[in-house]
Amino acid sequence: MSEGPSHGLLHLRSEISRLSASVSKLNSAFGRRDVASVKALLESAVRRDFEAAVRDRIHTVPLPDGTVLCRVLGRYKMYVDAADTSLAPHLMLEGFWQYWITAFLCRNLDPGETAYDLEAGYGYYSLLMSELVGAQGRVVALEYNPWLFHLLRRNLSVNGRDNIVITHRIMAGGKAAAARELPANLMGPSTGSQQGIQFRRESITSCIAPMMTLDGLEQGSADLVIVSTTALEQGALQGMRGLMDRSPSLRIILQFSTQRCPTPRETLLTLADRFPLRFIDSDSRAKPTSIEKILETGTLSLFLSKTEPR
Repeated sequence: MSEGPSHGLLHLRSEISRLSASVSKLNSAFGRRDVASVKALLESAVRRDFEAAVRDRIHTVPLPDGTVLCRVLGRYKMYVDAADTSLAPHLMLEGFWQYWITAFLCRNLDPGETAYDLEAGYGYYSLLMSELVGAQGRVVALEYNPWLFHLLRRNLSVNGRDNIVITHRIMAGGKAAAARELPANLMGPSTGSQQGIQFRRESITSCIAPMMTLDGLEQGSADLVIVSTTALEQGALQGMRGLMDRSPSLRIILQFSTQRCPTPRETLLTLADRFPLRFIDSDSRAKPTSIEKILETGTLSLFLSKTEPR
C-alpha cells in the first residue's frame, strides 16, 4: 500500500515537533538566547538541531544605508549588504554559512592560536575564529573590497572584537603590487553618507586594491589560514611559502576550484609534496583524497596540514 501524502505530512509534523522540542531544550540549557557559544551549541546538538537552534535566533533589521543588521550563529550582530545575492541570503535566513567549515573550525582552532582569514568579506569566519582563539589569541583578516572592508570593521566593532582581529585592506597574492584592479560586485550605496566608501572608478564592478604576499605582511608563524577561491586565483599560496616553512603545525583550509586556479594540477602536485591531501566533507570531517578526485570534483574545501585533524 502506498504511504500517500498524509503519511509524509505526519512525518513532517513529527520532525517539526522534534526540532521545536530540541530548540526549547537548548534555549533552556543556555539561558539567554544570544549567550551560547557556537562551540557549545555544536557540542550539545547534532547538525539538524544546531541548525534549528541557530535559525530560531534569527533576527533581521533593514537599515537606511542599504545594509541589513542580522543575528548570525545565534550570537553575532552582522551588517550585510541588502543587494548581496550570494552570502547575505544565507546569513539573513539561515543564520550560518558552510556548516562543514564552521563545525570543523570549532574542533581545530584552539585558544591562544593565530589565524588568518584571506578575503574575509563580512567577517563571518573572522568573528568565529576570534571567539575560538580568545583574548590570548590573534586573528588577521584581509579584505580588498572597500565596501566589504567597511562592513567587516563595523561587524568586528559591534561585537567587541577589535582588540583580537587585525584588519588590512589588501589582497593576498603571489607577489606585492602597489595597486591592482580586482572584481568588486558589491560596492555600497551610490548616495547617502556611505557613498564615499565606494572608491568608485568608471567601472562599477571593480575596485583598486593593493596586493601583498602573506610572507611580506608579517614575519611570525601561524596556526590556521583560510584561503578563499579569489585568494587562490591571485596566487596567495605562492606568497605564503615562508609562512608554511616557519609554521610546522600550520593548518590550511583551502576553498579549491579548478576554474579559479590558473594551474590546478601543478598547484595540487606542489601541495601534495608538502601536505597529505584531505577534503572537508559535509559531515565536517577531513577525509583523504587524491589529485585525480579533486580535479574530477572541481570544487572542494581542502584541509592541508601535517597534523592530524580532529
